[in-house]
Amino acid sequence: MKNQLYEEIVSYIIENQSRFYRLAYSYTGNREAALDVVQNAVCTTLEKYRTIRKSEYMKTWFYRVLVNESLTYIRDNGREVLYEPLDLEEGSYQEPAYEPGLELYKKVELLPENIRVVIVLHYYEEMTLKEIAEITDTNLNTVKSRLYSGLKKLKNYLEEAH
Repeated sequence: MKNQLYEEIVSYIIENQSRFYRLAYSYTGNREAALDVVQNAVCTTLEKYRTIRKSEYMKTWFYRVLVNESLTYIRDNGREVLYEPLDLEEGSYQEPAYEPGLELYKKVELLPENIRVVIVLHYYEEMTLKEIAEITDTNLNTVKSRLYSGLKKLKNYLEEAH
């Protein structure tokens, strides 16, 4: 019989699948690859759910698994930089801030990966800097530095465009 934590994880995954897809897509730039990354993260999570000590750690733990799966995909396959705009239009996984045509998100994609992940997790996934530090296994001050560096670069990108 599955325990309560397992049921909570399943519910959490179902309720937040769009967010997970968006994050994976921000790494891969490809619809199918993002779906594969999310599927791998879900499988890993369900196989190893017993390693979560408390249910309040579930969010951070799952995002860490998802980020690691995304990084593994990029390491093994490279990041797809060319994609068709239809990739995000077809499914129910779309939110307006993630449309490839939006100017700001295009600029976010130009950021170095370590900075981009902080920006995406903080502003698009609404995570605290402490949660991001735990997910990325990075010092909190480094996360803060990357956030401010990313914001400065985005400001410069946007100023150059106008």
